Amino acid sequence: MLTISSSAIVKKPSYVTRPTEMTFVEDAKQHIIKSVILPYELYQRVRETIEDEVYLMNNKKALSSEAQEEFSEIESVCEDINL
Repeated sequence: MLTISSSAIVKKPSYVTRPTEMTFVEDAKQHIIKSVILPYELYQRVRETIEDEVYLMNNKKALSSEAQEEFSEIESVCEDINL
């Protein structure tokens, strides 16, 4: 794993265009990791999980907290059945 600043991307764009390992992009001022760059092969392995989480993040406000809890319970049971 590699941690770089956003200015390093400007100096060496291959960090983004041809990543060889998981790379964390750190905010130069706050020194907080803001982004992650994955090699495409790794992304394909975890793609469905990432898309599910993004969907939940985008729709979390639409669900009430009670509905969110119920959905989370159902989701975990469905994942267990698929395994």
